[in-house]
Amino acid sequence: MWNNKVLKQKAKERMKVNYWKMVLVGLLLALLSGVAASESGARNSVQNTTRDITNESQYYDDYDEDAFFSGGYDIDPDMMVDSLGICLVIFVFNPLEIGARRFFYRNINEKAELKEVGFGFDRNYLGSVKTMFLRDLYTGLWTLLFIIPGIVKSYEYRMIPYLLAENPEMSTDEAFAISKRMMYGNKAAAFWFDLTFIGWKILGALTFGIVNIFWVNPYYNQSDAMLYDAIKFDDNNRQSANWQADNDSNTSF
Repeated sequence: MWNNKVLKQKAKERMKVNYWKMVLVGLLLALLSGVAASESGARNSVQNTTRDITNESQYYDDYDEDAFFSGGYDIDPDMMVDSLGICLVIFVFNPLEIGARRFFYRNINEKAELKEVGFGFDRNYLGSVKTMFLRDLYTGLWTLLFIIPGIVKSYEYRMIPYLLAENPEMSTDEAFAISKRMMYGNKAAAFWFDLTFIGWKILGALTFGIVNIFWVNPYYNQSDAMLYDAIKFDDNNRQSANWQADNDSNTSF
């Protein structure tokens, strides 16, 4: 099991080496998180618009087809904006998240470059888009059922962007299965890891985001990459131990 203090101390050490680039990529991830929150609002807006159309079915039953194509019926601009926002998240922002996670992961052992942010567009773009879309979709569907299952699933899928950042050719099924396996027994500890940053985030809010930009975002995201690396190390050891145990049992007399 990893030690939160050790992970966070290592993150601070990396900030001394590559501070300004970490600030920029951390700010990007913060903006992407804000867009993801807006996407949830967009889905609700689309659902409300659909409901309004259903309630006004009599109006649409009596429509004149010629009037429709000549512009006689208005298209809700808010719905168009929301749809555009969802498309941007799926096809632009999610690949950017993969690249940003790759930046922080590579920054563990070397001075990562900003070009890593574009990695999600260079390797197996459509496969990554599909996997990240399904991650968001499944998390959203679980959240619609109850809040707690949605939170649990978000932790279960937490490692997917890192897995794609390391292995862009990984299939969707593999990414979900490996993330689920890595987080098995680690979700509560990862939740506690996040809670240890709450004081910093409160301070960031009190300073109108200034502390977040110049300290909390790079510090948290580098620590999160350290967490992925630690869990991956534990998972590799566990898989190796299981393989050895199976091999011993197969060769025993």
